[in-house]
Formats: sequence, C-alpha cells, structure tokens
Amino acid sequence: MSQILSIPKDPLRKQLLSRREKMSGPARLAAEKKISDTLSAHAVLQGWTHVAVFLPWRGEPDLMATWRAWHARGIRLALPVVVSRDQPLVMQAWQPGAPLIRDAMGLSVPATADALACDTWVIPCVGIDSAGGRLGAGKGFYDRTIAATPTPWPRLVGVCFSQGLHRTQFAEPHDLHLNACVTEQGWQTF
Repeated sequence: MSQILSIPKDPLRKQLLSRREKMSGPARLAAEKKISDTLSAHAVLQGWTHVAVFLPWRGEPDLMATWRAWHARGIRLALPVVVSRDQPLVMQAWQPGAPLIRDAMGLSVPATADALACDTWVIPCVGIDSAGGRLGAGKGFYDRTIAATPTPWPRLVGVCFSQGLHRTQFAEPHDLHLNACVTEQGWQTF
C-alpha cells in the first residue's frame, strides 16, 4: 500500500525538474522515442481523434515529431492556452507549423482562437505518483481546467520521464488524477 508523501511538493518539484533538465542528449532522445512509440500505439488502438498535446517546456519530452505524424494521420490537435492566471485552460485547435503567439504565461500557443473539444489530453508531468496523481509546474492550470470541465472528462494521459515516477502518493484531494501515464518504460493504467 502506498503512503502519502509527508514533504512539501515544491522541494520535490525542484528536485525532479533539476534531474529532468540534466538528462544527457542520447538518453533523452532514446526516452522520447520510446514515449512516442507507446503513445502512438495507444492512439491508434484506442481510436483517439481529437487530442490536446503540449509543446516542450523546461525539459519536458519533445514529441513534436509525434504531433506532426498524428496530424498527418488525421488526428485533430489542440494546445492548452492560458487566458489568465486564475482561469481554466482553453484547448485551441492547432496544426504543426501553424503560426504561434504567446499566451498570458508567455507560452507558445495557436494564433487562432478556435476551441477544440478533445477526447484525450496528453499532459506533461513533472512527477506522477502510484495512484496517478500528477505533479505539475505548480500553477494549478490543469487541475482548475478539469474541475471546470463537464463530465464525461477526456482521457487524461500523463507524460514524463521515468525518473518522475514515485511509489508514494503526493497528490492532494484537489489534484488531477490521470487515467494512464507514459514514460520510456511504457504505459501504465491507473
């Protein structure tokens, strides 16, 4: 049985971010390839058609080649957009290569404002606990967004490198819980 982590999440977040940013180039590329292959297999097997994805930030896996391949296969993509610091994210339709602008947090987002309802959200994670609790960047955008999203919720698939997996549970009741996660070690369902 897992235990709830008794230390604050901020030190854990800093430790995991530091480890992630220090990954060597060859190890990172190999891990990203395995993550990409696993995600793509599940996208095909589960019939994903409208998927919210992410652009890499602060050492997150770079899956741009995957997003381009999915778009070429006809999967519609969206990127999360921060409208303001205290509002839920908006998933806006996006195509690889389309013009980008900066959102309220300074992240690259689609220049168009076409919202897209997605059946699956592929969510970047700093860490993932044994029950599918997500440790993110600490701003609460995904937590706030899923809380404001009517059910049925989209499939929530976390992505991180395996160094971000923890046997202990650190998620709090308000934290987003994933349906599954993907690392270079494979797919895990919660």
